[in-house]
Amino acid sequence: MSMKTHDYEKQAGAYAELEMQGTQYLAFRDIPMLIREHAGTIASVLDYGCGAGRSTRFLSRLGFNAVGVDVSQDMLDQARSKDGSGEYQHILSGLLPFEDFTFDLIFSSFVFLEVSRIEEIERILKEMKRVLRKDGTIIFVTSSTEATEGNWVSLSYSFQENDKPLQSGDTVKLLIQGVDVVLHDYFWTEEDYSGAAERAGLNVAKLHKPLGSRDDAIEWRDETKMSPIAIYVLRNSFPASQP
Repeated sequence: MSMKTHDYEKQAGAYAELEMQGTQYLAFRDIPMLIREHAGTIASVLDYGCGAGRSTRFLSRLGFNAVGVDVSQDMLDQARSKDGSGEYQHILSGLLPFEDFTFDLIFSSFVFLEVSRIEEIERILKEMKRVLRKDGTIIFVTSSTEATEGNWVSLSYSFQENDKPLQSGDTVKLLIQGVDVVLHDYFWTEEDYSGAAERAGLNVAKLHKPLGSRDDAIEWRDETKMSPIAIYVLRNSFPASQP
């Protein structure tokens, strides 16, 4: 049995107050550009693992009518309290209550680093592919392989538990500064993610690691030299037949 990495019942309120500030700003800054470059016409968007709705509200601000889904009812309660007009649904991991070929874009932020088994990541990606239109795009945000190595503006990995060579599936402890939320995530390499995508019938069209810029109006630390964030853009390898 895998450990419970995030205590949503206790921390849902803190998550709801998180905004895209500090290091987390890099996770979302370039999403509009990536959508423009890699996605076509977008009529329907799924936010997989929407949590307290921060990412769903972000997609709404970009002009998309996004449906948010999550495994945590506590987080969804927070999402609905902040976004009364939004559509949020409770799901089980890797099980989506939608027809095949429903969405043009599937977005997911900081979900796969909470998954303890690479086989489960592959299963979720296969389910995403099922509900994705054949010319659709999946964009997911996660931690980079180098995340534990840097000195970041608003993330701290300075814990004794992290002082070892990390292997796939190891747990990583981190602190989100400002809200003092401590998390235990799982470490997955670029090869882990790209392999899971390939086995799910998806290609990595782009792996983007956003760097801090002087234009960001943030006093970056190591973010200008390396990125704690990895953004994967996935497309169908072999588009399924679609009505």
